[in-house]
Amino acid sequence: MQKYFISLVAALLFASSAQAALDYGLELGARQQNGYAYGPGISTHARTGLQAGAFVHMPLEGNIAHFRSGLLYTQRPLQTESDSGTKIDFNLDYLDIPITILFKPQEKFGIYLGFVASINIASSCSGDPNCKLSSIDTPSFPFIFGSTFKFNSRWGLDLYFDANNAAMAKGLADYKSVGLNVMFSLD
Repeated sequence: MQKYFISLVAALLFASSAQAALDYGLELGARQQNGYAYGPGISTHARTGLQAGAFVHMPLEGNIAHFRSGLLYTQRPLQTESDSGTKIDFNLDYLDIPITILFKPQEKFGIYLGFVASINIASSCSGDPNCKLSSIDTPSFPFIFGSTFKFNSRWGLDLYFDANNAAMAKGLADYKSVGLNVMFSLD
């Protein structure tokens, strides 16, 4: 985990030499989350979570490709329902560090892909007194693909899809989400 933070700090320090082209700011948005629950007679229902934090885009050689990262608080909720009608709400909260390459053919639009170093910081479940979360897989590394759109020099949108095909916790796996964040640039 320390090497991720050291890499992020090194990237930010390197970016200080290219401060004029650096794009950084804040993001806030919602994400629709779904997944799979193991067990007979159990179905899952998508839930909406929150994502908020900071982003940075640092241009690489040629200024078309950018290193894109940040630090985001991300909720990954999921609801399961058994054949008997018992519903359990699982809440997994993460600190996400995107490690992506952003291709910006122009200043107002870009497409990115990579992965997210996702570190679990909180977990809970409710709806059944016997529910529990165990064996949480952290850190996990979901794949992410998305695009950014800027309306002007300050405001924009970040639309993304992320997927983690591995186990998230005992009995929970294959998390996928679609999200939309509002971006506010501070540069």
